[in-house]
Amino acid sequence: MLINKIGLSLFGLFMDEKRKKNIVFLMSRFLDGGIDTVLVEYLRYLAKDERYQITLAIATYMDKLEVFRNRIPKNVKVIYFNRMKLLTRVPQKRITKQAGKITKLYGEMMNPILRRKTQHNIHKLAKTADLFIDFDCCAYSFLKSVHTKKIAFFHFSFAQSMAQNPKRMKRIRKQLEKYDSVITISKAMKDEGCKMFPELKDKLFVIYNAKDQDCIRRYADEKVADERIKEPYFLSIERLEESQKDITTLLKAYALLRKEKGVKEKLYIIGKGNSEEQLRQLTVDLDIDKDVEFLGFISNPYPWIKNSKLLLHSAKFEGLPTVLVEGLLLGKLMVSSDCPTGPKEIFNYGKAGVLVPVGDARAFADATYQLLTDSALQQQILQGVTERAFDFTFPAIDKKISELL
Repeated sequence: MLINKIGLSLFGLFMDEKRKKNIVFLMSRFLDGGIDTVLVEYLRYLAKDERYQITLAIATYMDKLEVFRNRIPKNVKVIYFNRMKLLTRVPQKRITKQAGKITKLYGEMMNPILRRKTQHNIHKLAKTADLFIDFDCCAYSFLKSVHTKKIAFFHFSFAQSMAQNPKRMKRIRKQLEKYDSVITISKAMKDEGCKMFPELKDKLFVIYNAKDQDCIRRYADEKVADERIKEPYFLSIERLEESQKDITTLLKAYALLRKEKGVKEKLYIIGKGNSEEQLRQLTVDLDIDKDVEFLGFISNPYPWIKNSKLLLHSAKFEGLPTVLVEGLLLGKLMVSSDCPTGPKEIFNYGKAGVLVPVGDARAFADATYQLLTDSALQQQILQGVTERAFDFTFPAIDKKISELL
């Protein structure tokens, strides 16, 4: 009898070792932003690991707006908490800026139903999940009563987020205490968090957003039908939202380069957003509208990055701007505003890219021109790019991820 019990216990331990850990990634929605592309990288990487069963749970179905849906590995289970047209029509219209007053009012009426369904489904998943990863940090109110281990990823500067939306950040601050760990994506972000929220000090960890360098290079080698890619150009890839980004300064700097330095390269801007119309008008006001091309959203921007002369980035605040990491992995010369947080760390404090003060068009123009024309500086920066790129690959962060999971 005792031998049978021992045998059953050993069998149970063996089966427990063989059982895959069920990890559930939570997203409020799945669109075309930087957080979404970073999520895809994590899913692709972890889906290869036999130790894990990965589930992606998305609160609201966004239909055709889910442009990266086909990049999710087939062995990742994808579920939606709210998929009925009755419930998803308004959120989709809000994203495409087609929601009028009546539509928005209808959305407010449907919101309690959306929340109840989300809460119900999270509790249902909690019965089998070993770990929740709240990847866009929007599920805190639904997870507070869940006893499953939970981790939050925070993707922006704490200080700037507090300044922009203090009420929301105060709510998040209270809820972050209920997570087992809070992942920040830069050291500067962690420092901000420790200073602003000392009670979270022991829960804050840094893991850089990583990319698959070989995959990026394959995408970069794809042919592009657009003939504009053959012209000499500078490139900026950003969401056209001036509340966070600062394309205004970039355009003013580019105008100085054209008029004072005689720069002939065009400026291509990949991205979309609410500020596009005002930015287009600014190009007219600056008399550079014939030299600036707004290319809109491009699902594979890597050939454009690869063929650009310089990669330029201007923002008021960030978390860890993905495009600069991609620039590193494609060996590009880059100029960025030294905004909180991310660019300084990505550029290894100026060794792998040129940093300029936020909002300073003159400094941006001067730095861009110097990098464009100074071959010694180019060689120095490219050496820094080569040395820094590995830090943003999965082999570099694998140990941290394994310890976290």
